[in-house]
Amino acid sequence: MSVPTRLPPPSNPALLPVLAAVTYLAAVVALWGVLSLVLDRNVIDYPDAGPLLGPTMAGVAGILTWLVSWRSRSWAAAFVALLASFLGMLVVAAVGYTVTRGDLTTLLTAAAHFAISPFVLGAAALSGLTVVAVHLLRPR
Repeated sequence: MSVPTRLPPPSNPALLPVLAAVTYLAAVVALWGVLSLVLDRNVIDYPDAGPLLGPTMAGVAGILTWLVSWRSRSWAAAFVALLASFLGMLVVAAVGYTVTRGDLTTLLTAAAHFAISPFVLGAAALSGLTVVAVHLLRPR
């Protein structure tokens, strides 16, 4: 006589984008740390930007990555995630720095400065890779 075995309950497919977004945020922190050491440069190199600008940029990119990976059903979503996280981080960086400075003339220069930053470009690329990973791991 065999003993009946219990199968584990089926996994919830809605958790995959959440876990991917959390992993994305951890990868962004790691990438920014390594780039900061290698390039000998601060992530936010404006000394008067304040301590919350970088984490807010990463948080916005994480939320946008989660949204795109949650709603995506095609490979084109990786480009959408890359572009959305890049633009989201630029908007937060430019507006956040402008509000901190209290000077509206720094809006475009701050946006241009952060647009060519390797930290923003790397985080945007990781966002696209995260959405590709979610697309590959999603049950069919």
